[in-house]
Amino acid sequence: MRAVIADDEPLSRRVVQQLLARHADVRVVAECGDGDAVRDAIAHHRPDVVFLDIRMPVASGLDVARARDARTGPLVVFVTAYDEFALPAFDVDAVDYLTKPLVEDRFDAALARVRDRLAGRRVYAAHLTARIGARDVIIPLETVEYIEADDVYAAIVANGRRHLLRTSLDALERSLDPGAFARVHRSYIVRIDGIREIRRDESGSATLLTARGGVIPVSRRRRAAIDALRQLP
Repeated sequence: MRAVIADDEPLSRRVVQQLLARHADVRVVAECGDGDAVRDAIAHHRPDVVFLDIRMPVASGLDVARARDARTGPLVVFVTAYDEFALPAFDVDAVDYLTKPLVEDRFDAALARVRDRLAGRRVYAAHLTARIGARDVIIPLETVEYIEADDVYAAIVANGRRHLLRTSLDALERSLDPGAFARVHRSYIVRIDGIREIRRDESGSATLLTARGGVIPVSRRRRAAIDALRQLP
């Protein structure tokens, strides 16, 4: 589950981060201090859930929640010090409304509601299908090493072979379980349990090595999410 934390108070963001760190199925992909930054994070990271303060600079949490597509956009859990916004919060289809100071049991209950909503919303691909001549070749997801952009299409590298899919990398990413696959670069998606290590050079640039020997670049803005995901040395 990909999460964004949005609060203009660094201490409040840290509290939510610590509460989420107790859950192995959650990774924080961005932290934001104002409404514009949240909108950018939603557009770039496509999170499953946003833990959203209501009173923030530039745009309020309610403004951000209203602007998203409630059917396909991220779920929202409001985290605020104010009780009086509860009704408008649920008008924008918030999953829950938490008041500060946060309590572990109450926070965990909200996260459980998020999981339930996500389970009912998304059905991910069970396999991939490549067209080769007149044949459709089924590619089991567990055999996929990585996926790379090939002009406007996507190329699947699996079992040492490369298969072209007539779909874009962006569209393919939306069909894959984010618990199993991660977008690490604008041109690459990698299977998470196939990552062997992360290598860094003196400039801080990072590269992924897969178990089958693939070498995948990691873009600068996605590096922190990958580090948190695998906690590799």
